[in-house]
Amino acid sequence: MTLELMNAFLSAVRSGNIPAAAGFLGISQVCLSERLQMLENNIGFTLIQRGRSIRSVILTEKGKQFYALSAKIMAVLYEVENIKSPLRQD
Repeated sequence: MTLELMNAFLSAVRSGNIPAAAGFLGISQVCLSERLQMLENNIGFTLIQRGRSIRSVILTEKGKQFYALSAKIMAVLYEVENIKSPLRQD
């Protein structure tokens, strides 16, 4: 699993649909769908329900859990990247 795949998943969930998320990420809908499938293959479970409206993003129960953890991970990484001063050692 890569951060790129996790970011694609988070963008899809936050956008609520594949077309909007793909536009936000600057990639095609096919590319985004492939990234989501790769992520699911990497982690070994389905994140998004597939059905009639394949463009809408509806999470499975495990998808909801994974979303919460992914959001935390990305928030921590964002904080780390935005540290202005070096960490002090006592």
